[in-house]
Amino acid sequence: MKRRQAIQRIAVMAGGLLALPSWAKGWTPQNLPAVQSFFSPLDQQVLGQIVEAILPESDIPGAKSLGVPAFVETMLADCYTKAIQENVENGLRVLESKAQEKYTNSFVQLPMILKQALLMSIERGSDADLKTFYDLVKNLTIQGYTNSEYVQTTYLEYEMAPGHYYG
Repeated sequence: MKRRQAIQRIAVMAGGLLALPSWAKGWTPQNLPAVQSFFSPLDQQVLGQIVEAILPESDIPGAKSLGVPAFVETMLADCYTKAIQENVENGLRVLESKAQEKYTNSFVQLPMILKQALLMSIERGSDADLKTFYDLVKNLTIQGYTNSEYVQTTYLEYEMAPGHYYG
């Protein structure tokens, strides 16, 4: 490599680094491109209600208010195979049909106590696919909740760079 080319490349890289902060500081969740969900709108509502039933609101924020349904959707879309995604979709539809058959109402419209009872019947049931579905959603809900900024900073005392050296 010649000296002029090296200097030219260094100048371009330095200019890029100087422009980066002004370009990157405007990022917000609103201006990032929306991720195309593979769930139907009803499936998204049912998933949100499952997440809310697992970790409901109390004197502290629940999983739904911390954005855990979006986390679960993203994890399912990015990290799991098509077969597992189809199992989750099927589980959401079976849950909705069980709510219709048992309570003659949509899962989304049920009171929280009935939602939790229906989820417990799936957890204790004998259908392996439904148990797998519920266990996966439950684990992703807990993972998303415990990794949220609120829980990390309020309860787990998260430090960006732990182990500061005091000389």
